[in-house]
Amino acid sequence: MTQPRPSSKDRLESYRALIAGAARGTSVFADADGMHLEVDGMDPGEPERICTLPHACPTANRELILHHIDIPADLIAMLEATGKALQAEQAEVQRLRQAIENKGGRPAKDYAAECAMKCAEPAFQRFMSERHDLKLPTDKDKTATRVKFVLALNSRKDLNEDAPAAARWRAMVQDFEQWRRGR
Repeated sequence: MTQPRPSSKDRLESYRALIAGAARGTSVFADADGMHLEVDGMDPGEPERICTLPHACPTANRELILHHIDIPADLIAMLEATGKALQAEQAEVQRLRQAIENKGGRPAKDYAAECAMKCAEPAFQRFMSERHDLKLPTDKDKTATRVKFVLALNSRKDLNEDAPAAARWRAMVQDFEQWRRGR
């Protein structure tokens, strides 16, 4: 039976550990047998040969072997830099969307969908009961009806089409988050 493949995060961590534990080549020399890569040995000043490349070894393969630590370390650094840049770009896109919404433009996200998900959360239902007179026990439909009444909505889609309705929803969500933190 084959083992499931580890997650990308776990694989990346194992690659980092391999690179950290690998010995860097300390010397390269050539003789009649080919090119040899050595690392510091267990005894100080006594290098150990870890690789012999025959003269017929293609240049590209030789370079890959000689840079066996630097290349994967550089690739991991590039991945990390790309991930950070992507996160920064996503944050900037969200900031710009929010700025557009604040000026009366399209909502920054799908508030109707967010409302539907919140109405199904037991914590949000308790919040609506405590703060907005929703009778318990309740369900997602009764909670959605109460939200529409409290926010003066004809439909949840108003949250995506009407900037003042979206603002009222955002205020309710902020109030909910404060309520939740206070518990």
